Amino acid sequence: MMRALYWFREDLRLLDNPALTAMAQKADEAVFVFVIPSGPEWSQGEERMGDHRRRFMLESLADLDRELRGIGQQLRVLQGNPVECVLQTAKEWNCQAVFSQRCHTGEETQSAESISTMIPHHVVEGSTLVHPEDLPFAVEDLPEIFSRFRNKVEKRGLDIRPEFPIPKLPPPPQGMESTPFDPDGLQRLAGLPEDTMCFEGGALTGWKRLQHYFWGTHSLSSYKQTRNGMLGWDYSSKFSPWLAWGCMSPRSIYHAIRRYEEEEGSNESTYWLIFELLWRDYFRFVAMQHGNRIWHATGLKESARNPVSHHPLQWKAWCTGTTRSPFVNANMHELRLTGFMSNRGRQNVASYAIHDLGLDWRACAEWFEHWLIDFDPCSNTGNWLYVGGIGYDPRPQRKFDVDWQAERYDADGAYQSHWNRLGGIFPLDPDAVP
Repeated sequence: MMRALYWFREDLRLLDNPALTAMAQKADEAVFVFVIPSGPEWSQGEERMGDHRRRFMLESLADLDRELRGIGQQLRVLQGNPVECVLQTAKEWNCQAVFSQRCHTGEETQSAESISTMIPHHVVEGSTLVHPEDLPFAVEDLPEIFSRFRNKVEKRGLDIRPEFPIPKLPPPPQGMESTPFDPDGLQRLAGLPEDTMCFEGGALTGWKRLQHYFWGTHSLSSYKQTRNGMLGWDYSSKFSPWLAWGCMSPRSIYHAIRRYEEEEGSNESTYWLIFELLWRDYFRFVAMQHGNRIWHATGLKESARNPVSHHPLQWKAWCTGTTRSPFVNANMHELRLTGFMSNRGRQNVASYAIHDLGLDWRACAEWFEHWLIDFDPCSNTGNWLYVGGIGYDPRPQRKFDVDWQAERYDADGAYQSHWNRLGGIFPLDPDAVP
């Protein structure tokens, strides 16, 4: 009799979950856990995770628990030190092994290694579109320019593995009882317009979003032309929150794109969403290659590209959306009030922070970590390094002319008017800025 503990981490799904499939093939009984960390050393702890991201996480956990209960299992949601919680639960239920999806950044890797010293811990890759073993080069030899990475990966045609179906899961140990997970604290900010984007966590809503964006509106067919939009739901896919929490896998999205192309036709736009998934992969491979170096003040370079003053007044103005740029301010208000910001917005506010205000990119990245509903340590850090000219990029400067950007992407000022008005109604107290 083999009893295993499955530790959900950044993979809150049953479909296309290689680690879950590996566990199901070996275990006769299983215990499923997710640990909400406590303490500032954990990105998912309350000190570093804002209300928007926390709400999405709790909704995703409730959805996962409902799905597990539908097939005779259950999710145990614990709170505390992840290593201690996993080991204590494994001991309590006499588990012989732990299974989990592999993570690729410092604190997550360290906790997995700590568990491995006490109990057999099987970690399985499952977070990237292209499996690391299928790259045409070793991760250590990752090209230093994204276009070269993409060209090498696509040279023989994309080799994407098929989806793993939902496995037949082993039952829980006899005598295990628990009530369905019913999260608290899911209130949303009252007073925002009814058409404000509201992301709901969980695989079910993620797949509903994909169905709407692909077959409901056929927005995928025009993605490349609309992806730089600022207002509304359908100018881009908005899959990033579900990807960040692993409610959907990039591989599942890829195969859905291919099905769409077979039924509705392929074009540059359908490819461009795959292109964006490759960017996501690239940032994760950079993190795998360089480890904690990605958080150094000078990033992957030997010296900083820009002078850093990090003046407290400039810092507070950026965080509260009270800079001299109405375009930057509008984006910062949207981030704070919804937990989301468009890709175009993220590039502009990052450029303004680094190149115009002289802020420390690491503090800015931490601000994003707190507010972003789709925070992913690899993509978030990778984007800040890219804009700061201290990541993998042949150009030393990524300075944006925010006034020109506003004229091009918000020509009628509708976006700026909308979010600056709401930012005035719901201002952030400057004293709340660290």
